[in-house]
Amino acid sequence: MKSVFVTGATGGIGESICKKFAEEGYFVGIHYNKNEGKARELEKKLGGFAACFDLSDKTSAVNAVNEFAKRAGGEITSLVNNAGIALPIKPFVDVTDDEMNMAISVNLTGMMTVTKAALGFMVGGSSIVNVSSMWGITGGSCEVVYSATKAGVIGFTKALAKEYALSGIRINAVAPGFIDTEMNANLSESDREIAIGDIPLGRVGKPEEVAESVFFLAEKATFTTGAVLDVSGGEVI
Repeated sequence: MKSVFVTGATGGIGESICKKFAEEGYFVGIHYNKNEGKARELEKKLGGFAACFDLSDKTSAVNAVNEFAKRAGGEITSLVNNAGIALPIKPFVDVTDDEMNMAISVNLTGMMTVTKAALGFMVGGSSIVNVSSMWGITGGSCEVVYSATKAGVIGFTKALAKEYALSGIRINAVAPGFIDTEMNANLSESDREIAIGDIPLGRVGKPEEVAESVFFLAEKATFTTGAVLDVSGGEVI
């Protein structure tokens, strides 16, 4: 049985990733922290397994991955580290220590914890896809901590890809740009228009387009590892 564990599964991108893998015959692990309603809805609709834990809680995260692997028959085919949090847009000197530590604990440390747990159930042919951001490539003014954590995701991806290449486990990343999700729903219409003006393709990306890219790297790109796929509509060019 093919299986995939998706963190941050109840957000716009996470939900689309879960649906895409389910359509392709995967048993889906649906991680959530607060949105139990959406997680249970996906669990029922996709026939998956909903797992609740805070990414900053190592014990809960490891236990959830272990339970998913057990339900998946002892092996995990794919892991998608999609969960992440963004901080309010403001100058770095105004970012509090609590905000900084929380972003690092979720976007970096939590991702590493889940990955470390999942690797124990992966064999040759398995794959990991980490969701970074275009800001992890270019850096974003007034989004310094978020940019740093997402750059860390890219560094982690490349280093781990080298480490596990001979084991036949591929590790890649996607770097989305402006995607039409709840995270960007608070933008004013004028800010939205300015953001779109920076995108060569002239529009906002869809969560489903990120999901397609994630699935491509997870299953189709069999001679690709350590890559970062830009999904920004050309904004990184």
